[in-house]
Order: sequence, then structure tokens, then C-alpha cells
Amino acid sequence: SFMHAADLHLGSPFKGVGSKLPAVAETLGAATYDAFSGLIDLCLEKKVDFLLVAGDIFDLTDRSLRAQLAFRDGLARLSDAGIRSFTVFGNHDPWEAWSGRISWPEKAHVFSADHVETVPVSIRGTPVAAVSGIGYRTQHQTQDLAARFHAKQPDLYQIALLHGNCGGHPDHGAYAPCSPESLRNSGFDYWALGHVHEKKVLATRPHIVYSGCTQGLSIREPGARGCWLVSVAAGRQTELSFQPLDRVRWRQEEIDISGLDTLDALDQALSETLSRCAETESGRPVILRIRLTGRGQLYGSLRQPAVVEDLIERSRELGALQTPSVWVQDLFIHCRPEVDLDQRSRTDDLLGQALQHARALGKTPGALPERLMPVLSDLYQHTRLSRYLDPPPASELQSVIEDAALICFDHLESDL
Repeated sequence: SFMHAADLHLGSPFKGVGSKLPAVAETLGAATYDAFSGLIDLCLEKKVDFLLVAGDIFDLTDRSLRAQLAFRDGLARLSDAGIRSFTVFGNHDPWEAWSGRISWPEKAHVFSADHVETVPVSIRGTPVAAVSGIGYRTQHQTQDLAARFHAKQPDLYQIALLHGNCGGHPDHGAYAPCSPESLRNSGFDYWALGHVHEKKVLATRPHIVYSGCTQGLSIREPGARGCWLVSVAAGRQTELSFQPLDRVRWRQEEIDISGLDTLDALDQALSETLSRCAETESGRPVILRIRLTGRGQLYGSLRQPAVVEDLIERSRELGALQTPSVWVQDLFIHCRPEVDLDQRSRTDDLLGQALQHARALGKTPGALPERLMPVLSDLYQHTRLSRYLDPPPASELQSVIEDAALICFDHLESDL
């Protein structure tokens, strides 16, 4: 058996948690280290034969010596217990970013960044597996590193350890890109992948597997995070069991205002949502994003900034009373007025014309950047500012148009 982990990001500065939340930021700062410590504890508890770590041990923006030493010390705990470990470096921790004076424990193998190495694994003197891997020399690795792997020992269970983007995952950089088809035909039994921050089994026989990150790093990474416990039986029968390791959990919830007539009713819905989050995340503190959706009588009140600010503070007070605690990071208003905006757009007054124009733009979201960038050119093509601003994606422009239509409704609809 072995443990497959990746994307530890030790000491990561958590995205979306700023200086306004120092207590939460402090808890999160320890979470990546605690998750890694839990990984080592789990390896010892399950008495695995070895640990695989598929890159991004720490964060390139940090290059923390503390993170490097914490990783070394964790591997030393395994080594002292007779458990081997195998590590490749990724785009966040290429060889050039590591401290030159780090000495690895006896049973810890860190793969070269210059060529694919293959290391045999024996149990009680009998060879049972071979682990092959290659790390990153520099951050921007755009070559298909998987093409360099060659299975050479068919009598052993063959494992390939790689950090890269398999299948062109759109939310992660195209580092060491490869395709599931090429990995299937490589002759390996198990591809232990890192880089994509969610657990995914892309294929079986052979297994092509992402373990995901051990600790969610932002609201975009909700749900349980951890590693795979992999057990191999006779005939190369491979079983995977997911093991949660995260110490803080991110979550998103929606509350529909359609059936809520008063702010009291909304307050009750918020309280119930917070209690449910505290009860269903396995005893872990939760960082929560709430979206208010639907059409209802509360729309007018929720368009007032002071009301929204009070709701956020109220939610945080209620969340602090939960066990474990629930911290409301954001509360977004995505609700609509009771009036049917599609029907309202059929009138020929100024508001109707504004809604018609918004609808016309929304029918071709893919063309939005081309149609709207001339209007925004003074900002995004500015001689100095353009170096710091990326043009907004179509989805963001679509959201801006929808919000602009609601602002027109707020100011021009006399019944609001």
C-alpha cells in the first residue's frame, strides 16, 4: 500500500482572506502545515510502504525556509519508522527555488529535474514495485514530460510520479501538458499526478489519478481535501480510498429569497444555513460564501449597501456561536425583483429600452469582450495601467451587464 498526495502548498497565503480577518488568516496559515502533519500521521497509522508527493510542496511566492524544513522533518518521521517517500517538484517549487542546504532523510528520494529516474521498491527483500519520476528545473515547464517516461520492469507494479496538466484542465496552467490517451499506452500501472487541486480518477487500468490538494486554499476549492490511500493486491488489483486531511473547509451556500417576506425570515434562514454548515463538515471550521438568489419582496432592501453590511456582520456573529465556528467571508446579492424583467423589457419607455439592450448583449456572451472592449479601451489599453490589468473574461462582463440592468431598474422603476 502507498499514500498519494500532492499540492501541499505549505505556508500558502490564502486567497481572499485579507488583513480584515487576522484571526481567520492565522488559523488558515497553520492549516497547510497541520494537514501535512496529518498526512504523515496517516502514513504511520496505516503502515503504508511508501508515500508519493506529486509536487507543489510549498508556494513559489513565499519560498519559506520554514515550509522547506517542515517538509523535511515530516519525511524524517517516516524515514525513522522505515517508510520510504518519493517526491517530485512542480511549478510552485522547482529545483531552483529550494534551499541548497536542505539534506533529505535516508529513506526520502527526491527525483531529479534533468531526467526520469526509476527506483525499485522491495518489501521484506522482495521487489514489488518501481517508482519513476521527474521534477521541474524551472517554474515554466511547457514540455510534455510524460513522453519521457518508459515502463521498463513489467514484472513489477510500475508507478509514474508527475506534476502536470493532463487533459488540458482549464483552471490550471498548462504545465507539463499531456493527454490521458498517451498515459494509458505508457505501460505504467498507476500515474500519481499533481497540479490539479481536486481529486480525480481520469482512468483505471491503468489508473490515472489526481489526489488534489491536502488543504483547500480559497473559496474556489470547497469540500473535502486530502489524499488517496492505494492498496494493491495480487493481479495488480488496485483499490483507492480517499482520506480527508484538510483542517479548514471552504463552502458555498445559496439562500432563495422567493419565500421570504421579511428580514426576520431571512435572518432565520441565515441561522439555519450556518448551523447546517457546522453540523455537516466533520468537525472542521468552515469559511463560507453565501449567495442570495431568487425573486421576492426583499429585493429592494437587499439593494441597500447598509442592509447588506449589517447582514454580513450579523452572519459573522451567528457563525462565531457555532461549534465548530463558521466564518462568513462574503455575502453576494444575486436576487431579482418580483417584477418579471423579461416582460418589463417589452415596454417602450426608458427602462424597457435599457433592459432590451442588456438582453441583446447577453444573447452573445462569447462576443462580449469584442463588443465592449472599445468602451473600456481607455482603461485596459492605457499605457501604464495595461501592464497591471488583464482584460476581463466574458463571464465577468456578463455579470457586469446584468448588474447594470438592475441598477437601471432600481433608479427608474417607480414602484420599487
